[in-house]
Amino acid sequence: LILVSSFVSIFISLDYLKQEKLNSFEPIILILISTASMLLMVSSYDFISMYLAIELQSLSFYVLAASKRNSEFSTEAGIKYFLLGAFSSGVLLFGCSIIYGFTGITNFEELAKLFSGLGQLSFLFSTGILTGILFLAVGFLFKLTAVPFHMWAPDVYEGSPSSITAFFLITPKIAIFGLFMRLFLYSFYDFLFSWQSIILFCS
Repeated sequence: LILVSSFVSIFISLDYLKQEKLNSFEPIILILISTASMLLMVSSYDFISMYLAIELQSLSFYVLAASKRNSEFSTEAGIKYFLLGAFSSGVLLFGCSIIYGFTGITNFEELAKLFSGLGQLSFLFSTGILTGILFLAVGFLFKLTAVPFHMWAPDVYEGSPSSITAFFLITPKIAIFGLFMRLFLYSFYDFLFSWQSIILFCS
């Protein structure tokens, strides 16, 4: 799905560049870089590789949003995307660091084994893990533009070039949602009822 939607976005971008008579190859290169990082992100089994892949993808997106150089709206979209994307990345990293601080583990599979084998958890430990899960969920929901973390989306989508907006709306959402479901259903299955309430609130 990621590859198909990326190639469709590239074809749309080529038509858009012809119509606007723009001689720039950067959007195509940036779409390919972000696609590679999305594939890395979906296949990651560790918080470190996951975060690095998300950041590589985000850096490409910030430049793509501001790629229409002669438009003030495009520049504004790039700046807003950068500021709010940096904030959501910070929240995500804070959640990863809390979970690592309480468990000493960054691998998804090892986390699943740890939580399934502990039995009854102490109040302090479970509260710390739930706090980390909360920050992780907020970071992912920002990236997914889920309510109530969607306030940045209209300005960014309006200011970006049309072909880039189509790319933003489809491909990153597929990758982030796939990673979100794999991480939460696999590693944090023992805390299902806790993070399920966050998802219900945001839907």
